[in-house]
Amino acid sequence: MQKDLILLPLLLATLVLFFGCQRVDTPESEGRKPAAGGPAKTATLAPASAWAAEADEPRIPEGCSPEFRAFFDHAVVELRGRGDLDVTVVTDPLCWHCRLANKLLGEYPELYGRLRLSFFPRRGFIGSDMAAWILEDAAGTDRLPKLVDFAYGELKQPKVEDIMEARMLVLVQFTRAFPELFGGAPIEELYVRLQKAHESHVLESVVLAHEAHLPGTPILIAGDKVVLGFAPAVWLKVLKEAAMCK
Repeated sequence: MQKDLILLPLLLATLVLFFGCQRVDTPESEGRKPAAGGPAKTATLAPASAWAAEADEPRIPEGCSPEFRAFFDHAVVELRGRGDLDVTVVTDPLCWHCRLANKLLGEYPELYGRLRLSFFPRRGFIGSDMAAWILEDAAGTDRLPKLVDFAYGELKQPKVEDIMEARMLVLVQFTRAFPELFGGAPIEELYVRLQKAHESHVLESVVLAHEAHLPGTPILIAGDKVVLGFAPAVWLKVLKEAAMCK
């Protein structure tokens, strides 16, 4: 009980002080498809307190609850650490705080066993859904770790407004960095294949994030604990103290 009382202010401090990549509501985040033939409508930022505001009463999110365990069960991109704890990170490859979180986890592999990435791409990071498709396409292969490192380290945000153009620019960056991984297929064909194979699954993960009232990225779901936002000390504390879900 005393630990929970200590953890609550830490979680709240994380939400208020460290949340850098806020939620952007799109048709996808509401479980709707964007209008055919074009990108989603103009998105609006939700406040960082959106999760708390939508709850009937203040509460600590519970990592073993069905709404949060669903992220682990649904995610297909899995990295392995040297520990035992099941961990999920709700993430966007182009979110700066997500990149810091990815770096931190890479430095402490002893704190988790299975690490899964659940993608929550938003209009504010246009083109990041293509990165999610590429990483999901590599799930279960030995090429995944280096693609994750590229996505969270070297991938650059496209400076365009058209979503299809942004996706193509993201894809071009990957194919130039890893030409051997894509079999020399024409890039237009590769775009269509990735979209057909992975768009609906990534949209499902966005729906999960919306249903859990997540205000943005990154979100750490470590066993029975959830941290909204990124703060290194809080993440390390939770990873060390979290218990596995039964």
